[in-house]
Amino acid sequence: MSYHYPQHVGKIVARKRANSERVAQLVSRYPGVTDEEAKEILSFLRTGRHLDVGLLTADEGIRPNLDAFMRDNKAAFRVKWWEGTAVTGGIAVLLVTFWIIWEVLA
Repeated sequence: MSYHYPQHVGKIVARKRANSERVAQLVSRYPGVTDEEAKEILSFLRTGRHLDVGLLTADEGIRPNLDAFMRDNKAAFRVKWWEGTAVTGGIAVLLVTFWIIWEVLA
């Protein structure tokens, strides 16, 4: 047995991502979902691919349930203070970097 190829390589299974069809089914029966399923919906809406989330939100059949879900969980969709600070700090660093480059080239 080599130290470079331990026995567990290839046996660690990545967590399955929720797809838009599954989340659409969960949202269609929204008031009757469990807490775990509500977390799955929330996780998909916050971290899912933009195209998948856009297709989900464009579905007129589940629109009332999705609106109710978003209304009931609106605190989870708010921008956190540290996210706003990170964006503001990133813009400030970018502007200072551009200014330094401008001064070096001038």
